[in-house]
Amino acid sequence: MERFKLVRFEKAKAKNKKYSAILEDVKTKKTKRVNFGDDRYEQYEDSTGLGLYSHKDHKDEKRRAAYKSRHAKTAAVKWSPSWFSNRFLW
Repeated sequence: MERFKLVRFEKAKAKNKKYSAILEDVKTKKTKRVNFGDDRYEQYEDSTGLGLYSHKDHKDEKRRAAYKSRHAKTAAVKWSPSWFSNRFLW
């Protein structure tokens, strides 16, 4: 059973971050905020549903492959900032 469930995305309040993923602990019902994405850089495609940074989509497959290769290990940790970036921005 999963420990967290994704509740929603919000525009991040943290400096230089794009989004915050709001997670809920399924046992305690407490919420947790995970900031991800650097607002100074482009991404392959913004698929958060909010589309606040879709103007920074580059759709370059070569850059996408390079990003995924560089971040393969850290993106494997579910609910981490890298996991969210990999899944919803790249």
